Amino acid sequence: MNALTIASKEQFFQQLDEAFAEKIAKTEAKKISEFAKQHYAHIPLEELISRRFSDTYGAILAAWQFLQKRSAEETPVSVFNPDLESDGWQSTHTVIFILHPNMPFLIDSLRIAINQREIGTHSIQHSILQVERDTQGKLKKLHPPKKKSANASYEAFIVLEIDRHSSPEDLRSLEEVLQTILHEVRIAVSDFPIVTEKVNEISRELDNTTAGIDEEEKEEAKAFLAWLVKDHFTFLGYDEYDFAKDKNGLVVRRVENSELGILRVNNERPDRVRLNELPQRTRHEMTRTDDIFIFAKSAQRSRVHRPAYPDYIAVKKFNSKGEVVGERRFLGLYTSRVYNERPDEIPLLRRKFQTVMRRSGFLRDDYAGKELDQILTVYPRDELFQIEPGELLSIAKSILYIQERRRIELFMREDVYGQFVTCLAFFPRDIYNTELRLKVEQELLETLGAEDIEFVTHFSESVLARVQFTIRVPQVENRQLPISEIRDKVIGLAQSWRDGLLEALTEAYGEEQGNEMFRVYSGGFPASYKDMFSPRRAAIDLEHISGAAGEKHLTMSFYRALEEDESTLHFKLFYPDEPLPLSDVMPIFDNLGFRVIGEHPFEVSDRKGQTVWIHDFTLQAHSGKVVDIHRIRPIFEDLFRRVWYGDAENDAFNRLLLSSYMSWREIALLRTYARYMRQIRFSNSQTFISNTLVNHVDLTRLLLEFFEVRFNPERYQSEGKSAAAQQKLEIEFNAGLDEVENLSEDRVLRLFLELMQATLRTNYYQPDGEGHTKPYISVKFDPSCIPDMPLPMPMFEIFVYSPRVEGVHLRGGKVARGGLRWSDR
Repeated sequence: MNALTIASKEQFFQQLDEAFAEKIAKTEAKKISEFAKQHYAHIPLEELISRRFSDTYGAILAAWQFLQKRSAEETPVSVFNPDLESDGWQSTHTVIFILHPNMPFLIDSLRIAINQREIGTHSIQHSILQVERDTQGKLKKLHPPKKKSANASYEAFIVLEIDRHSSPEDLRSLEEVLQTILHEVRIAVSDFPIVTEKVNEISRELDNTTAGIDEEEKEEAKAFLAWLVKDHFTFLGYDEYDFAKDKNGLVVRRVENSELGILRVNNERPDRVRLNELPQRTRHEMTRTDDIFIFAKSAQRSRVHRPAYPDYIAVKKFNSKGEVVGERRFLGLYTSRVYNERPDEIPLLRRKFQTVMRRSGFLRDDYAGKELDQILTVYPRDELFQIEPGELLSIAKSILYIQERRRIELFMREDVYGQFVTCLAFFPRDIYNTELRLKVEQELLETLGAEDIEFVTHFSESVLARVQFTIRVPQVENRQLPISEIRDKVIGLAQSWRDGLLEALTEAYGEEQGNEMFRVYSGGFPASYKDMFSPRRAAIDLEHISGAAGEKHLTMSFYRALEEDESTLHFKLFYPDEPLPLSDVMPIFDNLGFRVIGEHPFEVSDRKGQTVWIHDFTLQAHSGKVVDIHRIRPIFEDLFRRVWYGDAENDAFNRLLLSSYMSWREIALLRTYARYMRQIRFSNSQTFISNTLVNHVDLTRLLLEFFEVRFNPERYQSEGKSAAAQQKLEIEFNAGLDEVENLSEDRVLRLFLELMQATLRTNYYQPDGEGHTKPYISVKFDPSCIPDMPLPMPMFEIFVYSPRVEGVHLRGGKVARGGLRWSDR
């Protein structure tokens, strides 16, 4: 049984059972099989069968051996590169085995540690095992997952496959890092109930607080603390501070041994700091007596649960005089539930929400009131806790003003401790993209002298996209945020492509027409198009776009990008109203001798909502040869258009365009003779005939030259000269046939020449009434000059070919007499 025949996980496990039973004692094999089923219970079958079965077999045995012993004080972590010679199995990646008491945050925290080192993760296998061990930690029994045992405990077995690292030092270093992270997780989880009890203690103490806080505010504070512990805040740490006086002023001093959670092992802050050394705004917030809470961000990213800057919730301590004498600080992360609740349902926030709505002066049921309600509802939660109601009202009303006006706007706020600046940036959705965001990040970093930055993007039904930048900055006194300067630079970054488009259009079409095209199309290009193409390229494309929109037909552009290899070409199709079905397009490219290695669709709209779809195809010749783009562009576009609209057939003959740069009309002529071969029962297929012409392009060119000399009125000067030229080409053609090794190909090429020699007249060079080529080709033959002509043989045959119809008219004499038609052929 191999991967191709395994249709279910039951079959996969059966194959494992058989392999274990074949080589391992029955009792032990049964235990290993049960472990494999538990460990791989949630792994997709596709991942299991994507590996060599022997490697999966070896990995299970290695994992089973790894599980055999774990003492209560030990957390086994193994980082290694399995080797076929020494381990009996192998992987192209570095493998990590981890055995740990089951608890929250394990997988998240491990992924943070690996991602922060820019190491790619290829596979994560995670199983919760109910194991029973003896006093030395040896495995006694692996219990079934659904049957709880009083003597068993739950352990998490984690297997990660990451980018391969060969250096023993790298492997040891990674193992040490993972052990450190796991230690922090254990401490955070073990201290969690102690920290939550601290919350409950504070709630009880609020009843005895004599600060200048009324009963209503106390009740709201208690409601908020109760709300926190109801799965709204993941407590990661806690510590406590006292404000003490000495001869040099007030000192903020950490209470000894107050640290809980990750602050027990990961605390880089000083034990004490003088209050007068802090920014004035910080001192004011810490000592004001009319508020119980301070909300801020931690300056160190979390290494547990989520890689964000954790939130600080500081609860002030008051003495009997109502003075602030210290703080209790809780460190953690708001849970996902917080972001799904309305702010007017969350303690503390609901009062702020109501205050802002009341001060706005808007009626709750009118347009402005409803819009303001929505703005506050989707406002970043961490910001809502930190911002003052007056500042929130000002920002919310400004957002209300700009939200449907396609304006770029920035709002910036410094946090209470002066360690972070939050920037809420609004961009029109159609111009916002990753490149713009990275440029704005760089501008914020440089202007503010920042140390780090993170972002969260929010999209809604609004025409604006909102990006929240959280910027870590050094503490300074009286920081002045250069909002206007940064806004102007960001507007310049966002509008640079549009400015370039106006310049390119003016340069290409003149000021009047350029301005009009800019007015119609400047807002119609998607961000993905702007990422890939310059404004100058857009100016070229607009000629094709306006043509497709105005005339409602397909337009195209064949080009090569400067940065790419000469074997790579691009072909843009511009189609009005709807995207092109790729199933209709791809066969055309294939028959032209190209393979498609990429396709990017773009929808461009004008001001009236009329759309044109651009399909940008990246092409390479099947042969891998370099294509002369200047020579092929006009004939390629002409042939593609003819095929698309049915004026030319979509078949293998079209490869002659790429192999010998033939026009669509020359290809149609050769196809006409090939179709006539089918009429006279020539045995080779049309595909073989086309392959023969492609394989011998020099001889194919001689055939076309022979036809040209024989029938083109512009080259035909006199019968003698024409006959001599034909004879010369015939001699050259026959000499070339000596190089054709395949007898069937030789027969095809000879027949082409014989049919052209048997041709008496043709309409190939006749224009229609408007001076264009006729949509069909007719050729008059003398059947007596065609070898192996099937009987009965008429005096003349006139063969007519077009993509829509083909047929033959047979004549038994010089006079048509009604047109004798024989159908027995």
